[in-house]
Amino acid sequence: MSERILFHVRGEPLDGTPLHYAASGLDYIYLANGYTVENDPDYGTVVSIHEEDDLLRAIGFFIAYFKKELTGPDFRFLRKQMGLTQERLTEAFGVDVQTIANYEKGKKIPVPSQNLMRHIFAIWILPPDARVSALKELADAVKQDATQRTQRAPQLDVWPPIVNFWTEGGGCHV
Repeated sequence: MSERILFHVRGEPLDGTPLHYAASGLDYIYLANGYTVENDPDYGTVVSIHEEDDLLRAIGFFIAYFKKELTGPDFRFLRKQMGLTQERLTEAFGVDVQTIANYEKGKKIPVPSQNLMRHIFAIWILPPDARVSALKELADAVKQDATQRTQRAPQLDVWPPIVNFWTEGGGCHV
């Protein structure tokens, strides 16, 4: 991917040249601030990321909410952020381990699998108290849809609680 996605900490001045955040495993992630570069006499150049857990959550949120198509590295990033093994993920997807491995190696990920991964991550990223509320809203929407079923496929929107949560903190610049 030639496009660069620039992440920054709100309220902090932007540093000079963006830093490629290679540790994410994603070619397109760059940091505009929120890091320190030091030269250590024993280890050479050492980069420290401030609030790395928050940064990783913001990257995951970007992948799940803004990115149009999930790539293998995107899929792997989301899975690892949730602390799931490929084996554990097969239970939710109803596929074998090799299918998940193929997704992560770059095989085309079917749209339903992309959507399922996004929804799993969206629920995982919410704080526990917001998660309960979001799941209740989703259950109510499913129940209502089941009683008012039409010819079209149900259109459930579980994103508003996530968007509301993340618009208050962190930042990414697309």
